[in-house]
Amino acid sequence: MTARLSEQGTHASCLALSRVFRGRLCEQLAGGSGRSLKAGELLYTMGQSAESVYLVRRGLVKTSLVSPGGQQVTLHLYPSGEILGELCVCTGERREQAMALEPSEVVEIPLVTLLRRIRQDPEAALDFTRAVCEHLAAAHEGLRSLTFDPVSERLGRALLILADRLGETEAGGVRIGHHITQEELAHMIGARREVVSGLLNRFRAEGMISYTRRGLIQVDRGALQAFVDSISGS
Repeated sequence: MTARLSEQGTHASCLALSRVFRGRLCEQLAGGSGRSLKAGELLYTMGQSAESVYLVRRGLVKTSLVSPGGQQVTLHLYPSGEILGELCVCTGERREQAMALEPSEVVEIPLVTLLRRIRQDPEAALDFTRAVCEHLAAAHEGLRSLTFDPVSERLGRALLILADRLGETEAGGVRIGHHITQEELAHMIGARREVVSGLLNRFRAEGMISYTRRGLIQVDRGALQAFVDSISGS
């Protein structure tokens, strides 16, 4: 593991792996058989050894931190086509847990394979550098929001991000293409589920979101963005 640590460099570089190997590289590196996960099934847990990353072939997987008392904070959601498991692989140990939010399939990619490919592909190396900056900026923004933003703004921003990353444009707005529960939204923004429920009802009453019969959220992106901007600008 020591040789791999020196090759991989900084902790920030580890965080960048999640977006580097999409598209062509993902297809080439993850052509093997997948592992099926049921909704609620753990892919790995905190403290396990970290020797590989995973491509989500279908479904939706989240990473989170869990306190000894059972409190949970969601770090990131990974839809199909994204890599997860990169967090803290520098240390050889999982610092977070990963769990399927719906029936999913993942493909394991050994870390040494990723490192070998990045040395051979200058374009991947450039993408790697860009991804480092992107992850550092996202981490900084998440910390700033949890520290300073009111919970209504945090929820609004979370819904906008979900609409951008998981959304499907249709008449009337952008439908988030996965069922995200109120409890999961609460884990994402560091709030109680009851608070999230009340705010969602408020957003719906004011026409910023709506619900489908399957429980999917449709976002009026313009209205919700205007609401968030009105808070952040006040």
